[in-house]
Amino acid sequence: MIPSQPLPLADEWTNPDAYVEALLSFANSSDLFRHLCGGVHILDFLTREPDLYTSLLPEHWRAFFDQHDVQDILDLLLRDDIRPLLAAARGEEHGAGQWRGTTPPLDLLEYIHQIRRLSLGRDFAPDQPGTPSIPRKIAVGMNVKKYHEVAHFSKYVDSLCTAVDEQRGDAITHIVDFGSGQSYLGRTLACPPYNRHIVAIERTHQFISGAKGMDIHAKLQKKKINMYNKKLANCKTCAAGETTDGAGGNQEDVVMVNVFRDVSITPDEIGLAPHRNTPKAAPEEEDPEKPRGRMDYIEHEIKDGYLEPIIQDVVEAPAPAAETQAGDESAVATVNGEFKNANVMVISLHSCGNLLHHGVRSLVLNPSVKAIAMIGCCYNLVTERLGPATYKLPILRSMHPRLTKDAIAYDPHGFPMSKRFEEYEHESGTGMKLNITARSQSLQAPYNWSRKDSEDFFTRHFYRSLLQRLLVDRKVVAKPKNPENLYDESADPEDAGNPLIVGSLRKTAFVSFPAYAQAALAKLSRDPKTAEKIKAGMADITEEDLGRYVQEYWYAKKRLSIVWSLMSFSAALVEAIIVLDRWQFLREHESVKTCWVEPVFDYKESPRNLAVIGIKK
Repeated sequence: MIPSQPLPLADEWTNPDAYVEALLSFANSSDLFRHLCGGVHILDFLTREPDLYTSLLPEHWRAFFDQHDVQDILDLLLRDDIRPLLAAARGEEHGAGQWRGTTPPLDLLEYIHQIRRLSLGRDFAPDQPGTPSIPRKIAVGMNVKKYHEVAHFSKYVDSLCTAVDEQRGDAITHIVDFGSGQSYLGRTLACPPYNRHIVAIERTHQFISGAKGMDIHAKLQKKKINMYNKKLANCKTCAAGETTDGAGGNQEDVVMVNVFRDVSITPDEIGLAPHRNTPKAAPEEEDPEKPRGRMDYIEHEIKDGYLEPIIQDVVEAPAPAAETQAGDESAVATVNGEFKNANVMVISLHSCGNLLHHGVRSLVLNPSVKAIAMIGCCYNLVTERLGPATYKLPILRSMHPRLTKDAIAYDPHGFPMSKRFEEYEHESGTGMKLNITARSQSLQAPYNWSRKDSEDFFTRHFYRSLLQRLLVDRKVVAKPKNPENLYDESADPEDAGNPLIVGSLRKTAFVSFPAYAQAALAKLSRDPKTAEKIKAGMADITEEDLGRYVQEYWYAKKRLSIVWSLMSFSAALVEAIIVLDRWQFLREHESVKTCWVEPVFDYKESPRNLAVIGIKK
């Protein structure tokens, strides 16, 4: 269960500390990496002067890219074996230096090599082939992606509990699910064959209500229904012998009978059904000798990692006798009349932002927490702890207000968590810093892109950047300036070419740029904050005007596609840095016996597949 190496690394790395040092050194010394991951924003692509493509990439790279299709360039970045090309370019071997009729620049090949060798491994190797099955009554509401995640991670968590029991000699009594949402993971772990006691912590009341409804369908809870006795209500003679006519009689004397009965309900009754592509599960096999699982829900907004009061509330309040199943041993056993201390594992499947930081910290803050298994997501919602990064080419750096606001937040709960990342010294200062642009980009999954996927991405980004050019030309937003102090709180947001937030649009909006522009402008015109500017600047725009913009800037679509590909490819290191910081935080605490990072499901199904695991001494 516990891997031989604490990190999923390329074969060349035998020492995890050497890897961490190499990753931090590259991330803070490569100007190209720092600009691709945090220094540029796609909205600025057509509004900066000189243009962003020319400012960002070396001339010989641009000359090479001009000779190849974007899909070929993606193959070079992501898939092709560059080792013979790199050896030939370095003069280590003769021949084999050609790639599709040309010779790639040496520094481009070296950059690709660095990103690949420093990226964390994402290959998932389950103990057995295929996806573990989930009983259909539990799989209600899961799409294929969620089914894959829950099936594999629930099995992993159960195995981890067993490993922790063996390591510590003291069994895990409760599993706390951070940000449980609809409790797909917790419900699976509470049902056979796992039968775990789950404490689901969720701040959204509607999610908890929905989860409880699905618990009934999964037969974790019994549904009680108050039945209305219509015959008795309509009876003219009450049990006391007094009459009521329903108009002016003594209504208090009518006897109302509440009937409680157990019922089973179908998925349609709670508005949910298994996704049509959900794999069919094998028949459920329940071990009669194993205690039944249980779900407890706590409506709570997690703001730090201290959980002891919450855990004790659950441990010291076992289910009422009326709700306890025969043979139910889920309540913590008592010793001399006192409740035994809980042994808790904290888990999370795709906690957003700092919520995962709180989960990681829970291992060192709470005596009752003995292990964690945390999978993060939504890195864009992580806050910044150390302030703004610096850039050698500030002309490339956006001055968008959200970047400024996040950079000066100095949130103690934010990134980085570990001392090593906080105190890392480099040529630009001290501390590993990642802004929201870099963190957002790390959520891309370029290795999953098909040709159609990538072309759709490129088209959407081109349309949005072209719309920004149109808004600048029509003075709806100001043309971006390049002030010396990018983080001056007194600076006018308009100097940044303050972007208007378009948000999501229907698929039909992307059939052409005129369709996109009209849909985006219509949406912006309905927003009270932007309506006046949009109507004043764009009232007379015609479809012919929009078509001319496409013709004038069509050359830039390929350039934008190349930059977006480089950004997404490079951002694999941003995710590695975030995950490694969480692992390093655990390593720095004496109370932690062992910790590691490993993929726990298939990257193709769910790209955020890296779990941070920690076990207490």
